[in-house]
Amino acid sequence: MSGSVVDEGPATVLGWEHLTAPDLGGRTVVVTGASDGIGREVALHLARWGARLVLPVRTRGKGEVVRRRLLRETRATGPDPVRLVEMDLADLGSVRRAVVAIQEVLGESSADLVNVAGVVSPRRRETVDGAELLLGVNALAPMLLVESLLPVVRDRVVLVTSHAHTAGRIDLDDMHFRRTRWTLPRAYSRAKLTAMLWGLDLGSRMPSGTDLQLAHPGWVVTNLQNASGSALLDRAVTAASGPLVMTATQGAAAVLLALTQPLPPGSYVGPDGWQHLRGRPTLIPRSPAALDRDLAARTVA
Repeated sequence: MSGSVVDEGPATVLGWEHLTAPDLGGRTVVVTGASDGIGREVALHLARWGARLVLPVRTRGKGEVVRRRLLRETRATGPDPVRLVEMDLADLGSVRRAVVAIQEVLGESSADLVNVAGVVSPRRRETVDGAELLLGVNALAPMLLVESLLPVVRDRVVLVTSHAHTAGRIDLDDMHFRRTRWTLPRAYSRAKLTAMLWGLDLGSRMPSGTDLQLAHPGWVVTNLQNASGSALLDRAVTAASGPLVMTATQGAAAVLLALTQPLPPGSYVGPDGWQHLRGRPTLIPRSPAALDRDLAARTVA
């Protein structure tokens, strides 16, 4: 571990100081969602540990701000240790273009993949392709991105999901809430259960020598929490939830552990505290529905 990392003490902040901080020199990691919150903290730690980063971002300006910070922190060697690729997960055409751009950046090399990006919305909306927004951005677009990049995976794919999946219900006849009532909790939990089922299915199809891990960051104060549509209500929720929530750095712990530490393939990593809202990252149970391989096959077909 470098001197700067020891001085800042990220291992203690992350809550797994009993494990050796990884040396990621020579490795490349594609991280979505790095413009904000947990994704930004994940990218920051990876840069400090020596990884070369490729960051698909929706907003170029925000991405450039993060890129400049990462360049100041990085221990990676060689030209262009932090590269940006434009990608909007609400547009599958944009995802396909990003896949081509990422492949061009990687050239003949390979990478690990970490999908952190997600979205919430106070009302029902649709993606460019007509999917319900939460399902499209939190599940369908990541599915396209990761499946398209599987040939370049080096060791591991990490899918950031949520323990909200335990409340999810799959309705194969109306996945996009076109006939049934849409609510944020119902749509979000369905999207996260869909992602969990996809992870279950994908884990059995990973290329030889690679594996997939699932990570639940816990309840973290990020931009995703401010989704009610009311600034006053958002502030009230943030204030009231203060004792329960974790920082983005603490939330990044489960994601980083899932990426860098030896784990059984297909593990589900999340906080060890009450209702898995906060705490140190460990292996946690998923819902029975998230272990239903028949449902997984039908959902991702």
